[in-house]
Amino acid sequence: MFRTFFLRLSPLYQYNISGNSMSPTFSAGDIIFVNRLSYLFVRPQVDDIVALHDPRDGKVLIKRIIKIEGKGYFIQGDNKNSSTDSRVFGMIGKKAILGKVIRIS
Repeated sequence: MFRTFFLRLSPLYQYNISGNSMSPTFSAGDIIFVNRLSYLFVRPQVDDIVALHDPRDGKVLIKRIIKIEGKGYFIQGDNKNSSTDSRVFGMIGKKAILGKVIRIS
């Protein structure tokens, strides 16, 4: 119980990549960390890789910010042929972004 409580308060979340939409940057089975505090005082930037909630079903997606227009972010997977992203569901707001992906290599 303590471990679960601690993980919920932690600024870092761990995720396992389960698809190839971010290939070749990330492959299925890769482990990444998401810093939930990254955008507390700074705005997301073009080329940042972020974790976000899919606006259709709330699942966590890992995508790259391609374009910023006003307060909206156009996100896209690195493997465009195998990615469900802003080309399907449109721009996302900052509230949908969980945090910035940290590379662990």
